[in-house]
Amino acid sequence: MHERIVSGVLSGGTRLIPEAIAAELGISRMPVREAIRQLDAEGYVTIRPNRGAVVTLRTGREITELFEIRAALEGAALRLGAGTVSAEALADLDIELKRLRNVGTDHASWHERHDDLHDRLCRTSGRLQLEAECRRYRLAVRPYMRLYLQSGRNFEQPGFEHEHLIDALRSGDGELAERMARSHIMANADAIAQCLKL
Repeated sequence: MHERIVSGVLSGGTRLIPEAIAAELGISRMPVREAIRQLDAEGYVTIRPNRGAVVTLRTGREITELFEIRAALEGAALRLGAGTVSAEALADLDIELKRLRNVGTDHASWHERHDDLHDRLCRTSGRLQLEAECRRYRLAVRPYMRLYLQSGRNFEQPGFEHEHLIDALRSGDGELAERMARSHIMANADAIAQCLKL
């Protein structure tokens, strides 16, 4: 269910019927109900008393807030990573950037490559909890990024901003890396807000 929500298959406001989901997956209702409770705790689902569960329909302000949190977290991760990133990690980032640039117009592949690159960027911090939170908030905004891409728009020249993030890490300038990460993410938030008229 989580993957269906972040991929946009289940959009905001979609009612979740445990019996139907259990039948579709060929499992009992209990694990489905547990999954719905977990998704509610994570903010992906809203459980309404006596009415069931729906995929959370976020307001424009809530979406912007998710991007702001993501920007702060990833900015902190890159600031921490800039002083300690290894040559091997930088080489891996360069490889991931090339993979992202070569995706073309396949949105699913773009998101996979984009997530891999940002996971590696955040991993440079050496902070596992921070890396996990960065991923959590990146997944939380993915449905809105998908809608944006499906509208026929692109976020940037292929890999251009990401290349600057890697260069900032390579320079060892933590403040620059943080500033660029925040700017990169908030530019995406602004583009999405304009596109979706949030």
